[in-house]
Amino acid sequence: MVISHGIELFLRLFLAYLLVEFVLRSGSSVKDRSRDGWRSGHLAYHAFAAGLLTFLFANLWNVIFVLKDPSSLPGLLPEFRSTLLYAFILVAVAHFVIDGVLPCWMASLRKKMHRGGDPDDKGVIFEPAGWLFVAHLAVLFIVLVLLSSETPAPYPFGSPVGMIRVWIVLIAFLLVLRPGGMLVGSVIRSWRKDMDTSEEGGLDHAGRLIGYVERVLIVTFILVNEYTAIGFLIAAKGLFRINDTKRSEYIIVGTMVSFAVAVLIGAAAGYLVYPGGIEQLIQYLSEFLQPSRM
Repeated sequence: MVISHGIELFLRLFLAYLLVEFVLRSGSSVKDRSRDGWRSGHLAYHAFAAGLLTFLFANLWNVIFVLKDPSSLPGLLPEFRSTLLYAFILVAVAHFVIDGVLPCWMASLRKKMHRGGDPDDKGVIFEPAGWLFVAHLAVLFIVLVLLSSETPAPYPFGSPVGMIRVWIVLIAFLLVLRPGGMLVGSVIRSWRKDMDTSEEGGLDHAGRLIGYVERVLIVTFILVNEYTAIGFLIAAKGLFRINDTKRSEYIIVGTMVSFAVAVLIGAAAGYLVYPGGIEQLIQYLSEFLQPSRM
């Protein structure tokens, strides 16, 4: 498979993963899976949705061709069968096993390691979210390798490089929302108990919404080359003062972590989206993978 087609396919698979894991999944489903484990109906539904969406995104261009020309379906059936096996079945089974086994195993390991200590002190190494992400990412790479022998479908519009830029922008905005918010929350979690005991209240979920908006704005400013606007955003947020020292420091830490996440993701996306960025990455990967065929 040509490197550009491989990158474009992987970004499609990764976008499907982000949509299933952070957009379509509700908080109640997570609680249900934590409570019922393997018996959770949400776990089976989540695994099925992950496989189905991965199958659709893997066949995105083939589906468009069939919709435009139904007579092309017989010639595309071999590719549909391959993606049904590797994208749908493999991903669905992997999601069911990973989301059902790994959190339970991490919880058991955490209890063994913290016998006689503070059971609430999880530690970074015992956070299941990071390990879940790594495991699912490994599955996507396996799917990419298994599908790499397929003949790349012609693009109904644009080019592989152009579509890579589109997927990168969409993925960047998705990353700074839910995954970015979860990362910020995990960093400031140790200080949250002090804030919960504070008498000063606030709007429900207002901080989360503010974080979403500021990270989206930062990524947007970077992508449109308006870096000075980021400084104005920081200055505008600095106008708000809180008399409570603990709460003020808590907000400052959360803001700085949120800004750092948005700037890093926006800078990476901007580098790849700007002219020459994708082309340089493709050249590096071509030189790295030159001894083998992808």
